[in-house]
Amino acid sequence: MKNNKPPYRKLKGYAFDPSLSQQAETANINTIVYKVIWEDLYVDDKTIPVTDERFQGKGPIGEYLEVVDYDPTVQKLYEPVNLNDNHILAQDGLSPSESNPQFHQQMVYAVAMTTIRNFERALGRKVIWSSRRLLGPAYEEYVQRLRIYPHALREANAYYSPQKKALLFGYFSSTPADITLQMPGSLVFTCLSHDIIAHETTHAILDGMHRQYNNPTNPDVLAFHEAFSDIIALFQHFTFPDVLKKQIAETRGDLSAQNQLGKLAQQFGTAIGHYGSLRDAIGDFDKETGKWSPKKINPNDYHNVMEPHARGSILVAAVFEAFINIYKNQVADLLRIASNGTGILPQGELHPDLVNRLAGEAAKCAGHVLQMCIRAIDYCPPVDITFGDFLRAIITADIDLIEDDNRNYRLFFIDAFRKRGIYPQV
Repeated sequence: MKNNKPPYRKLKGYAFDPSLSQQAETANINTIVYKVIWEDLYVDDKTIPVTDERFQGKGPIGEYLEVVDYDPTVQKLYEPVNLNDNHILAQDGLSPSESNPQFHQQMVYAVAMTTIRNFERALGRKVIWSSRRLLGPAYEEYVQRLRIYPHALREANAYYSPQKKALLFGYFSSTPADITLQMPGSLVFTCLSHDIIAHETTHAILDGMHRQYNNPTNPDVLAFHEAFSDIIALFQHFTFPDVLKKQIAETRGDLSAQNQLGKLAQQFGTAIGHYGSLRDAIGDFDKETGKWSPKKINPNDYHNVMEPHARGSILVAAVFEAFINIYKNQVADLLRIASNGTGILPQGELHPDLVNRLAGEAAKCAGHVLQMCIRAIDYCPPVDITFGDFLRAIITADIDLIEDDNRNYRLFFIDAFRKRGIYPQV
């Protein structure tokens, strides 16, 4: 019998977060359509009654995820979105909206499933969540679905709970340092940020692969959890074609310059009083001048910086630098052709054909780096991981897959880590 199911479920969402849809220069690239692998979804609503009590008040519910949209601050259970509805399917999901809880449910589902798919593509197997520990003879319980609570907290926070096996997203009133960046007092929903959703989903996936990475046996362990989650969110930006082409055009092919692709959680960072994004892989804003400048490498940071997020940013910067150098190496011939051998592109906008070719190479390089980082997790020690262990795992995993490193991918990784004083321990 012929299978008539489509390969994908198309769902609209934000490429970054709602703040970019309120800016003239980025509004046209911030709404994208996520292509989520098709699966049978369940929902508890008036049109599709669910008799199984496990599904009551929830939705969407699939093989990996169950969204439970209960807001404890107002004691309200929001009606779950029915992504099987023909009218919703016909328009590629609900349109992005900050005020519609059902779109919030759609957004977390689409981004979490996209993140899961990237892991499964790299690992070649199913993602499995960490089991729930119990008291008694049966000390563990299998967890089939990760729960997602889009409105779990009334605070500027979002996190993965290893105890609840759930992602909890908060919302809060913004207090921007610069009122020209965001309206003070406006509500900010962390469940509408691609970066935050991808980051927290990665925490859950990593917990399922290496549970002991939640134990801070050395300064790198918790920092690695944060950094690896940032790396996944960061490189998923490069899977959005229109976003990538715009940034290539604006930076004239130089992705080491200031651009949207290297930024994480921009709306969240602005709303809590930061300049620019919460974390930036390639540069920082000066708090006094408000101007952006590239990050300067300080090899002493690895020995002195201990706060997990700040320490993790060292690893993120190393991986991003490796990617930038891989990309530059891959497009060097294109730039020589476009500049008649001078290496200096002519003034004016880049030709659309050149933008498309550069964007294609950037996407390909980013995809390779993302898969290298994910595959490396299987080669990492199950406990007490260090940044050096991760570097060794990246190199070893890539050697097992591709013996001949004729494009110097592994060399660029080693060089970026070396500049920051990070080496595998003998």
